[in-house]
Amino acid sequence: MTAHKINRKRLAELLSSRKITAYKLAQMLGYKDSSKTTVYKWIYGEGEPNAATMLKLMEILDVSALDILRIFAEGTEKV
Repeated sequence: MTAHKINRKRLAELLSSRKITAYKLAQMLGYKDSSKTTVYKWIYGEGEPNAATMLKLMEILDVSALDILRIFAEGTEKV
């Protein structure tokens, strides 16, 4: 498993530890009902949120900007 996939797995772990489903996160972020697939795409490395959404994720998940960057940006595992 690559470092980037491990980083993305961290998002799933954060959601699980906070008892937040992909559907609930999509709602919290203001996405329409079917947009839970957007969250799944983030988890499986098929997309990433924009900067404004990353800021919202920091608040919802109660993590730092560096934590969010480590999840979504390749090559940040050594930061």
